[in-house]
Amino acid sequence: MTDPFTPTSKPDSDERLGGHQVCVVGAGYVGLTAAACLAHLGHNVTCVEASPHRLEVLRGGGIPIHEPGLADLVDEGVRNGRLRWAADVASGLGDAGIVLLCVGTPPRADGEPDLSQLADAGRQVARAASRDLVVVVKSTVPPGSCEAIELICADEADAGVTIRVASSPEFLRESRAVEDFLFPDRVVVGAEDLDVIDLVASLYPPASPVVRCDRRGAELVKYAANTFLAIKISFANEVAQLCDALGTNAMDVLDGVGSDSRIGRQFLKPGPGYGGSCLPKDVSGFVALGKSAGTWTSLACAAEEQNALARRSVAGRLELVIGPLRGKRIGLLGLAFKDGTDDVRDSPSMQIAKDLLAAGAVVCAYDPLAHGESAPVEVKRVTSPREVLTGAEAVVIGVDSPEYRNLDPIGVADLMSGDVVFDAAGVCDLDAWGRAGLNVYGVGRGTPMAFYPVVWAPLRWTVGAPVDSLD
Repeated sequence: MTDPFTPTSKPDSDERLGGHQVCVVGAGYVGLTAAACLAHLGHNVTCVEASPHRLEVLRGGGIPIHEPGLADLVDEGVRNGRLRWAADVASGLGDAGIVLLCVGTPPRADGEPDLSQLADAGRQVARAASRDLVVVVKSTVPPGSCEAIELICADEADAGVTIRVASSPEFLRESRAVEDFLFPDRVVVGAEDLDVIDLVASLYPPASPVVRCDRRGAELVKYAANTFLAIKISFANEVAQLCDALGTNAMDVLDGVGSDSRIGRQFLKPGPGYGGSCLPKDVSGFVALGKSAGTWTSLACAAEEQNALARRSVAGRLELVIGPLRGKRIGLLGLAFKDGTDDVRDSPSMQIAKDLLAAGAVVCAYDPLAHGESAPVEVKRVTSPREVLTGAEAVVIGVDSPEYRNLDPIGVADLMSGDVVFDAAGVCDLDAWGRAGLNVYGVGRGTPMAFYPVVWAPLRWTVGAPVDSLD
């Protein structure tokens, strides 16, 4: 596949790709990636960012987030004049015929998304519009939201201005957002008019697979896709719990399960649960959507319960191994919700840190990218794995990272004062770390006390006698 971080060849003229004038509202992970990639594809883009600090960073030649390859595309767009910045919609809309809304829709306490930012962005666009527009909602929203935004826009727009609203949800993975935009598995576009669907589809890379549907269907695709991934991750953790109880290795079991082409291996890996800005929010949104529609989303609810259990079990299992945690120095490798990003939103590792602190442990943590401001103030932040390991009575690996996979177990053992490693992310070679004198525990790797309950029941079933008669 083409290297997503190397600019592809440009069209000879704007007409080959349509050369649309586009306004992107919001310069977060979704908006900034969309703006830079659209400029790279030959469109003329103005990106609106309301935060003075973020706008200052962008105008100064930087980017306010960590995303591989994105800084280069932003620099390219600014240098060739296809990417510009604006502080508000009124100054950024210009001659744009297409507007992308990429603002936040955070969950409220009841799990329903807060659409106030989206509604406000729609109002601003409608008030500033002097010509007909197509507004594309890329934010994750419940079905019916695009219709509501269209009604809001109709109320705010000047007479004679028609604003049609389409849904084209984003499917960008943090740390691979540029690749996902330029080489998408699929592009989903939902609208009531075929010409709007074709117009929105023409924004994306040529030959992208396009799923065409109505707006409610497009809005639901994002929720359903992320909920399914969450269910798959939660299932892997449920299998891991069984493996711990039965004294066998979950990775062997899940490899056998994932070898079935109908199931696949992706996301079938036990760990500390899912996190980040998308999956938890979208699963809770899916559940809230079911409640509002009068349907019971039992699988999604079960995924949420299993995910909470996976997160909260780490500190408790560590305590079973080394005893009460109060006063013990515990090292934590990883704070972001996954490798390759600085995003700590809804991070399993952050929950592990909080649980360790609540148990009275002294927590020392390292993450190569995640900002320390989001960690609990009691967590001691350090700048290298070595500092985490030195003097640690136990170490928890919370993120699957090559940096942690490549640690020398002998060197780890020499630095630690204890010998317990809880590998929540599944990065350790058990044999190699064991030879170094370390006791490695993890998710779904069995426990020594699993023999009695597992063997006793089959013995009872085999001989057809009650368990008590075998005593």
